[in-house]
Amino acid sequence: MSRLALSFALALSLTNVASAHETREESAQLRIAPPMLDRARVRAALVANRRANLARFHAYRIAGVYPSNVFADGLTNVWRDQQGHFCAAATIIRASGEVELVDRIAEDDNFFRIADAEQGPVIDWILTSGLTKEELVMIQKPFRPVTLDPVEDPTTTITIDSVMRKNETARLAKLYRQIELKLVKTQRANLERAVDRLMARPDLARRLLAS
Repeated sequence: MSRLALSFALALSLTNVASAHETREESAQLRIAPPMLDRARVRAALVANRRANLARFHAYRIAGVYPSNVFADGLTNVWRDQQGHFCAAATIIRASGEVELVDRIAEDDNFFRIADAEQGPVIDWILTSGLTKEELVMIQKPFRPVTLDPVEDPTTTITIDSVMRKNETARLAKLYRQIELKLVKTQRANLERAVDRLMARPDLARRLLAS
């Protein structure tokens, strides 16, 4: 065999080896590629979570024990009050098992507003809750003051005015009832919106299906 033919044969052999190696790599990548998400399964998981979270909200409304705003003289979001009562959104999240997350928020930012959240564990929770962020914002209503002398950062327990507390409880009970009815009335569209948003986060969706 001539030197030219030998060189050509060697080059062809190396090309075939490289091609075979690339084919094996592509096959390996295909083997480890995650399966396509089944929208129906994702939707079913969100339906179950939504049902549980709506039941938690209903129980919160019926119990009628809501946080006392002793921190400001106007409408203010209170995550946890001095007596340890949580707002509706915090209660729902906490009851789902995220106790540490909810308690940490109370310590770090007790006036936390879900409306301001753009990413992080609260948003991840919402995406797997079966509810939309807009619905959680609607649930997390700010509170009117229930004391004549609010203190933003009290070092002692603030005295609650009984009349103000009674009126605020009645206002919230009525408001939560309206919200609960709206959540049921609009749940079909909002559930599909929740599915769309979770499908856009396949890592989170797979984690939900695996739990």
